Amino acid sequence: MILLFLVACRGEEHCYKPVTPPDSEEPQTETVTKSGTLVRTSAADPCIVFHEGEFYMTMTGSANIALVHDKSLANLTSKAHPNSKNLAYRSTEDPSVEEIFGEGAVINGTWSPEIHYFSEEECPGNSGWYMVFSLRMKYEEDGRTSSKYLCNVVLKSLGGTPAGPWGHPLTGEPGHTQRLLAADGTPADAKAGLSFLRIPSGKYKGLYAMWIDSVGRGEGYGNFYQRLRIARFLTPWQIGSDAHTITVPTQDWERKGASSILPMVVEGGTAVYGDHGEIYLTYCGSGYWSDYGQGQLTLLREGDDYADPLMETSWIKYADNPILSSVKSDDLRGAGHVFLFRDAAGSRFIVYHAYPYVNGEKQEGRNAYIEPYSIDYTAVSPTSPQGLLKFGLLGTGVTAPTGSEIEFHMITGL
Repeated sequence: MILLFLVACRGEEHCYKPVTPPDSEEPQTETVTKSGTLVRTSAADPCIVFHEGEFYMTMTGSANIALVHDKSLANLTSKAHPNSKNLAYRSTEDPSVEEIFGEGAVINGTWSPEIHYFSEEECPGNSGWYMVFSLRMKYEEDGRTSSKYLCNVVLKSLGGTPAGPWGHPLTGEPGHTQRLLAADGTPADAKAGLSFLRIPSGKYKGLYAMWIDSVGRGEGYGNFYQRLRIARFLTPWQIGSDAHTITVPTQDWERKGASSILPMVVEGGTAVYGDHGEIYLTYCGSGYWSDYGQGQLTLLREGDDYADPLMETSWIKYADNPILSSVKSDDLRGAGHVFLFRDAAGSRFIVYHAYPYVNGEKQEGRNAYIEPYSIDYTAVSPTSPQGLLKFGLLGTGVTAPTGSEIEFHMITGL
């Protein structure tokens, strides 16, 4: 199988056409992509935003956050932009770490970095580019690295663009994070996976913050699970209401990988906005150590008025989830943490991570992949009342959406 990659034409308007990669008897490697298109090796929790002709990409690090950018998607590689030379955040230089976790605390995990822009209308006096992510303190429990000690933090671009430099949103101190606060100004009990939702009109118009936490730790298999939470959004570093649950694991696919010490998983809620006002959430289900994938929730509405996003009954879970996952034993596996963006031409894309498998064996490290996505407005059912998200090619046999052109090419030098 050849290695696959995107190429750009017409300058910043990245146009791709669907081409089926030819069969090959060449040995497969750890960077084989199969149905996905490889963006960067050894990159988990990818996020890409496009701003003024540049693509900006963040990804999970052990104790740091790297941010790389380029005018071409094809150059978002570790060879062109090594992590070590493009660190936007270093936990060892952040005094907030000890303020949050205590003296001598060491970070050994940064989770789910995302870049978002908030306008002056949305956040009066606090407009700008923000980076949100989670810090995990080094701690072992039952012989495993534990996610027990996690919290969400926020950085603001001090330079006015996604390039940074990044620092404290209130003091402007470079490299200093602000812990996410609850509505009363105390540290928020919001564990990980911070992202945002916009309701454009109606009674519930406004910004909302979303994250995950867990319940039932230590209570055994079936009782330990994650839940996707939501609250009103006050500022980029503070939620503005009580938190409510959107969904918990209820479907069989969301429970893969769970054990007496590992939770049933729903995480990473990401908002998707349709062409006619539709609002969806895509989220991860099942543990990343198993064959997790992406599910779909749809926010109910009547005309231009939306149901209350803080109510679990306002969100309808698609019955035939997952909508993005591997279905073959020798494929990309564990596809998750979708982030959605558009290029200069307005084409819709997702970036996600997955493990490549070679001859049934999982390779080391997750890679970041990119595919087009679309919304099938004809796929209406009681659990997809406003249409269905269609994610690329991964193991599903779904062809690339019309108008999202993809071309597969050899890739070198990653």
